[in-house]
Amino acid sequence: MFMYNKKFLFLISALLLFLVNCSYSSLQTQISEKQNIKEWFLSTKYGSVESSITWPSDNNPYPSLLMIQSSDRDNQKNTKELLSLIGYPIIAMSISLPGIGNSTGPHDFGGMKSVESIKKAINYLVKINNNQKKIIFLYANGFGANAAIIAASKVSNVELLILENGIFEPQKIIKKSPENIKIRLKKFLLDKEYKTIFRSSLHEIDKNQAPIFIIRNIRGKNYELEQHNELVKSLKMKKKKYKILDISEKSKSLIFQKLIIKKRVVPIIEKYFKKEIKFNYQKN
Repeated sequence: MFMYNKKFLFLISALLLFLVNCSYSSLQTQISEKQNIKEWFLSTKYGSVESSITWPSDNNPYPSLLMIQSSDRDNQKNTKELLSLIGYPIIAMSISLPGIGNSTGPHDFGGMKSVESIKKAINYLVKINNNQKKIIFLYANGFGANAAIIAASKVSNVELLILENGIFEPQKIIKKSPENIKIRLKKFLLDKEYKTIFRSSLHEIDKNQAPIFIIRNIRGKNYELEQHNELVKSLKMKKKKYKILDISEKSKSLIFQKLIIKKRVVPIIEKYFKKEIKFNYQKN
């Protein structure tokens, strides 16, 4: 049981990180004798990735949760999600993919730069984690889900992929996308190097060894549901483990809901450790 006021720490931490976001510098501080928080730019071969992390100060071994920010917002939304996890026995990290927030662009819609960013973040978590078995849970939505699947197939530490409303085939959703996304996506697809900088994870799903937990919003956009069906089709074809959680939300993505990581993702992780999740799996 933690002996400090979580709400007070949340407000203080939020203020500190707001000041950091305004100056685009880095910050690491101990917000209590039990909790650390850090915000900085993680370097990759493609540039800098806006990153945030919070972890218990006792240096005991804990599992890790990596959240992927792939929407047209900066990392502050995920930073609030991180702060909500203060007091939980978990190392929680968030990154903004290329072209999102203050990360080096341009946006590659879940392409190879995004894959490299996620791999770099996973390697960072492996490096700092004292747990003998490096257990990492990976949460991503939208275009980030495509990069997350490919990145997870290239490392050995991802225990569970938690995906929501993933987009895996940009060429199929361009006509149905919001206008601001449509313009940039059209330019991206017309790039001569498109086929070398983007791969659909649906064609590489056989390389992924981690089970996939899918959050499906049954009131989501039609193209999101179509992409969901394509993912499930690929998982069934390759006989991969997966689980579907159907929700009904007006907004297109849970990532924009208040503290959804604490309310939705943490319970999934807890059920996973308790072995209460029954995955769909076709042996034949």
